Amino acid sequence: MKYIVANWKMNMDSNDLNKWIGGFKEELREIDLEKHKEKLTVIVAPSNLYIPIIHWKLKDLGAGTQLVKIASQDTSVYDKGAHTGEVGGYQLSEYCGYSIVGHSERKESKDIVLKKAEMCLKNRITPIICFVSPELSADYYKDGSILAWEDPSNISVEGHYKNKEAGEVAGGFGKIRNYIETGKKVIYGGSVNEKNVEDLAKVEGLDGVLVGNASLNPKSFAQIIKAFCI
Repeated sequence: MKYIVANWKMNMDSNDLNKWIGGFKEELREIDLEKHKEKLTVIVAPSNLYIPIIHWKLKDLGAGTQLVKIASQDTSVYDKGAHTGEVGGYQLSEYCGYSIVGHSERKESKDIVLKKAEMCLKNRITPIICFVSPELSADYYKDGSILAWEDPSNISVEGHYKNKEAGEVAGGFGKIRNYIETGKKVIYGGSVNEKNVEDLAKVEGLDGVLVGNASLNPKSFAQIIKAFCI
């Protein structure tokens, strides 16, 4: 299974969201997600405010199944209770099957990241656990999770891409597989876009991509999905 994850970060208001959905549905006319559902999982992570809206607006894409899954961009380390401003896994699980935890932009300690991953798993949410170097992969892995390798120096900023060459990504994944065996899911994030995704899709050991800025454009995101449908 390959995983294509859109992390919208703190972007999109309701008008942007509706335009994105309309454009994405147009692009999907050229992509038969139903045909590829056994080998490809598409996941969208909006801001918490819009999770229920995205859930319902994308629910009709599949015949009896939700072909585009929903993720949160974070989850609380707490189960429930007096934690103003926090959103717990038990709440997110109503709409989300996945949650991104430990994104490098949040600058959280390993202990915090792993606590968040544990809360996801407790609530039947698959954590997408971010880590910054191949040597750390085994430290962050938990059974039932997806790992996401992201080098902060390669994350796009305000639409400017700073991507690694595919060969460098391949070398990193070779190192990762020294710590994390094949079968445990590991994806890559770092300025993934429609121009470099075809080369990334060929990297041995890569189980998908975490897409930031490029996922805000439905046409670009669709092109990234297409690269993994071949």
